[in-house]
Amino acid sequence: MPKKQPPIKIVVLDVLKPHKPDIVEFGQTICADKTVTSANITVYAMDEKTESLKIILEGTNIDFEAVKNLIEEHGAVIHSVDKVVVGKKEIIPVPPMPVEATQM
Repeated sequence: MPKKQPPIKIVVLDVLKPHKPDIVEFGQTICADKTVTSANITVYAMDEKTESLKIILEGTNIDFEAVKNLIEEHGAVIHSVDKVVVGKKEIIPVPPMPVEATQM
């Protein structure tokens, strides 16, 4: 019997997509997947034919394969998965100690 996988809560993606659909329609399409509750999409680079996007997705148990398929169906490609939060809650990172404090 396969072990149940921990839920995916947050995914941060770097995506390259054509100009059409625009990011409003693209975001609505991604959020149409019932496992995604929110999407934050930012265009950080643009050329004649494409846009580079930073996409932050939130949900209680994101179906990554379904989201990936939606992205690809719209002519886009995932360049990288930059962050993923898996489990019951997000871990708040602790900032590193300043160099001066470690040399005392």
